Amino acid sequence: MKKFNKTFDWRFWILMPILGIMLPYIVNKTALTVNFKIIFSLFIVNMLFSVLAGIFLRKTGSNWALLLVWPIVYLISVWLQINSAFYGYYLAVLYLVIEIFAFTSGQEEELDVEKQIPVDGGFREV
Repeated sequence: MKKFNKTFDWRFWILMPILGIMLPYIVNKTALTVNFKIIFSLFIVNMLFSVLAGIFLRKTGSNWALLLVWPIVYLISVWLQINSAFYGYYLAVLYLVIEIFAFTSGQEEELDVEKQIPVDGGFREV
């Protein structure tokens, strides 16, 4: 139950609709240039959130399938025509890739290499 509570932390799950749907909607309603909107909200903020989402899901020991939730929330904003479909689908894939990199970082090596017993002659039948 403790693992379930850590994975479904309300702050994490509330930030997804805010950053995926509300932030692009608010930025689109302001009088900012299109380039600033794309660079600020879609690249800087959402990519940082993708990294944090991957790290959060790894630290809580969550299932890898939860990596799909953030890009799906972003795709909902594309479906609602808040973000452009021209680049929205590509950004959703990019967010997924960034999350996967953050989720799998640090898993390249065995943590207990020193504790393993060496087998000099290979495995033999007993």
